[in-house]
Amino acid sequence: MSEIDNAIKECDLMIDRIIESDAELKENYAIITSIKGVARQNGACLLIFTNNFRRFDLDARKIACYYGVAPFGKDSGTSIHSPAKTSHFANKLIKSLLGQAAHCAKKFNPEIREYYNRLIGRGKKPQVALNNVKNKLIRIIVALVRKKVYYDPKTYMFYNAKFADVKQMLNS
Repeated sequence: MSEIDNAIKECDLMIDRIIESDAELKENYAIITSIKGVARQNGACLLIFTNNFRRFDLDARKIACYYGVAPFGKDSGTSIHSPAKTSHFANKLIKSLLGQAAHCAKKFNPEIREYYNRLIGRGKKPQVALNNVKNKLIRIIVALVRKKVYYDPKTYMFYNAKFADVKQMLNS
């Protein structure tokens, strides 16, 4: 192994030790990483930059703004209307880490994959759809941490099947 690989391994061990030393950090880290697509770096990054969610009071919108994935438009009266865009002032490191999580999630997480495909089907550009996926991941993570429950894909499938039954009844 090279020196860089050894340094990375040492950093990973330090991250693990810090997370293991605090029960609340350990629980929140386990909840965050229970989502397919969100792994060690994203979990640790989210805990660090949000101070274990205390910095933003478990407010998904504030976290999304900080991560630079919440789009804002410019409107002024009747003459100035610009499309919603994300801020370029966001921390590029954490935004790119969340982007990698979104790519993995849209590949391996059925809920996120369906959401992404639905957005693309509605005519959204792939980068806009991916930004929506990033935002959705943050909202899912915050909801799970607030409720102190792990991500369960069976719950999504249950509600998805229930929604299909209701839709079928309405169409009959």
